[in-house]
Amino acid sequence: MSRKQIWMNPPLKLLAEKSEGKGRDGTFSRRLGDIVERYEVMLKLTPAIELSDTEKMIIGEVVCGSVINPTTIRHMPESIMDCATGSIEERTVLREKVAKLSPAERIALIESLGL
Repeated sequence: MSRKQIWMNPPLKLLAEKSEGKGRDGTFSRRLGDIVERYEVMLKLTPAIELSDTEKMIIGEVVCGSVINPTTIRHMPESIMDCATGSIEERTVLREKVAKLSPAERIALIESLGL
């Protein structure tokens, strides 16, 4: 099997630093695998809400081009109102739906749309 290359974003760099000096026993890749498995479990156990096509486009506008971080997830309801997509009524209804979601549910929603 050939070696894979991955983009080392800041969280992965931190994980690599924590794994440094632990020998060549695959500590970094093992830990990364554990995290990905847990993320998959979270997604499987966290159902995404049903959205209309317009609501999906609004969520797409909110997250596309954005870095998904705690601030993005926390302020997702407010960001919905800043969108150009949809009517004010559609954005208001969607904002109310999203405001009721936990952070994990908001992430599951983003993932369910493939964004």
